[in-house]
Amino acid sequence: MNFNIAISNLINSRIIGAKEEDEKIKRIFSWINDEFEWVETDYMERTVEEILIRKAGNCAEQAKVVEKVLNHIGIKTRWILEINSHPESTERQNFSKNLIEKHGDFYSIFGWNHNDHRWIEYYNQNLKEWIPIDTSFGVLGMNHWLETRLSFSSESIPTSQQIIPFCIVALDIDSSSTISKVLTDFYLVEQFDKYYNGLLSQSTEWEEWKVLVKHLTNLGISTYNSQNNLHRHQDTIKQFTNLYCRLRQEVLKNSYI
Repeated sequence: MNFNIAISNLINSRIIGAKEEDEKIKRIFSWINDEFEWVETDYMERTVEEILIRKAGNCAEQAKVVEKVLNHIGIKTRWILEINSHPESTERQNFSKNLIEKHGDFYSIFGWNHNDHRWIEYYNQNLKEWIPIDTSFGVLGMNHWLETRLSFSSESIPTSQQIIPFCIVALDIDSSSTISKVLTDFYLVEQFDKYYNGLLSQSTEWEEWKVLVKHLTNLGISTYNSQNNLHRHQDTIKQFTNLYCRLRQEVLKNSYI
């Protein structure tokens, strides 16, 4: 993306002196994470320049800025779509129902006990891996993502805010709407268990965890494709939340960590 001179100079000023790709990404992350305010979705369409000037945005707007700024300095990115369990909200449920009536089942991606979220992965040339970067939740890197978004620590998002991801997919680099890769198993099973050194897979709850996140991911994907109303599966989402709590309780009780 070609920014105007003022925005281009602003970006360049943030990475001046940084020679390595990792250092440039850290600086861009710190800039957006520290100086941009998270605000609720208002469904206004804004350009990247407008979001940069505003220094505020919802998760999708911040992800748009991260994407375009990293692309501007030559770093490949892809969009990540996430659906997570959430504290119950009648207001969110009713707002979603109104959008469903007007525009279809796609808007059931959020509701009474779940919400949708957007973030970015960038491609690390040295590691040959995709790496999470999410300024809305202040996350950069795989271990930081696991610690913040999924772990059982008292400071984690699941513990402090009761927000737990259950569907994670990547969009095609060349398409804004085509799902190219399902990442739920990678993040919520493989990396989650690896973070705890294989101890989660020893839990009596682990097999149910794997089955349930796969089931919810399939439901999430069909909802993204406007082929399912996720509101019909809110009991299953509640079951997922309770299962996470049981998994956490068992692990902490047995002093695995």
